[in-house]
Amino acid sequence: MFLNIAYITKVNLASLNGAEGSGGNITPIKKISSYDGEEYAYVSGQALRRYLKETLMQLGAKITEINEKGEPTFKDENGKYINLDKDFEKVKEIAFKEYVDLDLFGYMFPNGTRRWSPVKVAPMLSILPYKGEVDFLTRKQKSDGKRSGNIVQIEIDTLNFARGNILINLDHIGAIVDEYSYEKEDILNEDEKKQRINLLLEAIKNFNGGAKLARNLEDISPKFIVIARQKTGNPFLLNVLKVDETGALDIESLKEAIKDAEVDELKIGLTKGIFSNEDQIKNELDVVSVKEAIDYFKV
Repeated sequence: MFLNIAYITKVNLASLNGAEGSGGNITPIKKISSYDGEEYAYVSGQALRRYLKETLMQLGAKITEINEKGEPTFKDENGKYINLDKDFEKVKEIAFKEYVDLDLFGYMFPNGTRRWSPVKVAPMLSILPYKGEVDFLTRKQKSDGKRSGNIVQIEIDTLNFARGNILINLDHIGAIVDEYSYEKEDILNEDEKKQRINLLLEAIKNFNGGAKLARNLEDISPKFIVIARQKTGNPFLLNVLKVDETGALDIESLKEAIKDAEVDELKIGLTKGIFSNEDQIKNELDVVSVKEAIDYFKV
């Protein structure tokens, strides 16, 4: 069983994911170009997974550390770091029970031990085109005894909407699945699995993160959300959520996608004051608050 979570967030003024610069005093954001030449800002799946891990930590969850080889690790009872590449089988129960990232986001070690991530994240893509706007800051410096500053341009996405999608394989949370035989070895008991699923949903509800937050604090938590419980891992909502230049949500595309989909349960959550056609959304869709929609699927 899967939870298919599609959402829209509201962007005010943000630089949520920086791109590699080409030199000079410009700090770009990640963007892609469409067939018509328009550019759209996006946040990579890797960045979103990091933000989700950080949100889980804020909620009290433990996350593994990274060793000098870039591999996840944690300390044993004597305070020594464990070589998970070599000794994972010996500590897999502790690893799964205490460190949520190994369970939720998977791992891959050089000797071949690996686990698919039961939580799959699509990059978050802006719905309206990037407008080419920049913010300015001054980097202070001291040269030849004189103090001065360089003007730096920071690309920013402004007054936009962004859509994302998270797909959760509920059956694989708390378990190791053999990638060849598909046999499942449960590590967490049923109560522990339920707690982990609920913690993940709470993190999605309170999702936060981004680059340049010291100056451009932004809220990336869902402002509109559609959650479906379904038998397959088809992210059928991935390309459905749209908003036009007036700030109106495309209701017809969403209704058609829901009508054609085979789902067991579905909830739609809406935050007030986000869309210009809010009254129409409430009249044509069965909506609750975002919190209520997410909490409905807690177990």
